[in-house]
Amino acid sequence: MPRRFCWSAGSLAGLLAAAAGIVPPPLAAATVLERSIDVQVRPDGAVAERTRLRVRLDGPNDFARWSPYPVYLDQNRELASLEASSTGPDGKTVKVSRRDLDTVQVAGSYELHSSRTFRTVAFPPMPVGSVLALDFTVNETPWFPGGEISLGSSDATESLRVTVHGAGAGWRWRLDGALPGVTTQETAGGVTVTGSHLPALVPPDRAPDSAAFGAVLRYAWGDPASWDGVGRWFTGLLAQVPRNAEPVRRKAREIMASLPGKRERMEALTDFVRRQVRYVAVEVGIGGYRPAPPQQVAERLWGDCKDKALLLTDLLREAGIEAYPALIRLDPQDRVDREFPSPFQFNHMIVAVPAEGLGLESTAAVSGGFLFLDATQSRGGLDWLNPGVQDQEALVVKNGQGLLVRTPILNAVEGRRLEVDLQLASSGEATGSASLELTGQPASSFQELHAAGKPQEVDRAIRQVFAAVLPAGVSLSGIRWQSAEGGAPFVKLEAKVSLSSLGAAAEANALPPIPLPGRVELPSPGLLDDRTLPVVASPFSDRVTWRVTLPTLPGAACKSEGQPEVGVSNDVGVFRQTVSVQGRLLVVERQSELRRRWIDPAAFPALKEVALAESRTNKRRLRVSCGATP
Repeated sequence: MPRRFCWSAGSLAGLLAAAAGIVPPPLAAATVLERSIDVQVRPDGAVAERTRLRVRLDGPNDFARWSPYPVYLDQNRELASLEASSTGPDGKTVKVSRRDLDTVQVAGSYELHSSRTFRTVAFPPMPVGSVLALDFTVNETPWFPGGEISLGSSDATESLRVTVHGAGAGWRWRLDGALPGVTTQETAGGVTVTGSHLPALVPPDRAPDSAAFGAVLRYAWGDPASWDGVGRWFTGLLAQVPRNAEPVRRKAREIMASLPGKRERMEALTDFVRRQVRYVAVEVGIGGYRPAPPQQVAERLWGDCKDKALLLTDLLREAGIEAYPALIRLDPQDRVDREFPSPFQFNHMIVAVPAEGLGLESTAAVSGGFLFLDATQSRGGLDWLNPGVQDQEALVVKNGQGLLVRTPILNAVEGRRLEVDLQLASSGEATGSASLELTGQPASSFQELHAAGKPQEVDRAIRQVFAAVLPAGVSLSGIRWQSAEGGAPFVKLEAKVSLSSLGAAAEANALPPIPLPGRVELPSPGLLDDRTLPVVASPFSDRVTWRVTLPTLPGAACKSEGQPEVGVSNDVGVFRQTVSVQGRLLVVERQSELRRRWIDPAAFPALKEVALAESRTNKRRLRVSCGATP
């Protein structure tokens, strides 16, 4: 089933759950006895998709997971036939009547209207051991000649058969991922995928979202057989959109009046689209792919991602700045399959601007010679790109062609900077101050909370943030914060801190172990054992500094014990720590970085190196002893 651009409310399952009140339990136990999908490509390019499904309920929660069952439809997908029934353990079969069928229109949280609907099938309540049966046919006239089918699931599958046939010139297919027990057989203009005794899929932590399906069958036919061809296809859609309207050009001149430099003009125009044009969508038919006319978006001051992106493109061009629409996947947990060109893998649109001559910072979102701007993000300046579209394949649609460019990873501006200054008494009590600087997405999330939340909610959030980075039992007072958005979003949180017992009372010439918190930032080393799936994580750059003034103890020379200096750095990440004692001042400095979002098994040794360094350091307690002056 094709994706639409700019979905703001998550997956289809999430959309359906929100609209129809369907909340599946967390564990799966049903068995799919039979799943058969037959996709017939007709000579006129239309598609008939026939599905046959038989599911045995093996656990008490299975019925709620499978009923009501949704059949996805839209303006180009029509339900041709549907039959459903339930067979109990006693062999008695009950057919689903028409009154048990419903139609649910689904729109995201920022959509005024959508042509996406579900035909839902509510089976009669059935006990464990029953079998639900469903047969339906959907006729589709696809906007792009192709599709994709997920093969695995969280339920065990006894028999799987997926057939695509009837495609003519340009037929191509690819199995993305791996699913043990599945075989493929290519035919003229088609392919058949079969499988038996397929296990329920339970992906490990930090696995790609696509791991929940094991493998995805992608298929297409016709002319656009390359990324360049996909670019031509989208150019054809853009050709249907009125452009270069005088009201848009006039608006550009109004915004950039008296602004001398190219960068200043670009900042002003981008700021206008991000902050003055609200994110709202109306998705009907081809409107799920084709942007609205920029003049219309500028006049009504709302639009979805592709509307805002195309408006920004036209505004920038009026300012003499080259700009191109770029299709991209907004999905921190997955990525585009480079080996199979198709627009179905994209769900978002941003803007690509040739970076040369713009006077950009070294941390700007530049890759492949382009600066990438997301007109949908509401925070940050030109130098910040939302992490959800970092390290993703962007199809830059330029001069009627498509150029695939991977966006950069900007982990240096995604992180936290914690500084703690404490005075430790011989009784173990500690008082002082703490400041925490958030940059990038963490700061943006806090700013969004402040904009929408009540003061008590902001105060609660600040206390929760500090509680995550300070020892248990900390008391906070004098909380304050400041915010800035010049480049990457920035927030600084400050508070006075008090701990009744950072360490127990001092004895003789030694302090007891000081429980400075060992916050785990990197993926656990054990996560990599016997793993074949990539690790997907959020790149970051964190720094922590603890300065503890020790109580007066006999002797003048103090030293730290138990926490050695550590320094590990490679292409995947960094972990460093230094500990020093100067007189009565104990200083602990720590740096943690993750430099990749998608970490393939070949890079696991490098990831494990930095993760082990952090893990082993966190297991050691810090001790300080003071002896006589030499």
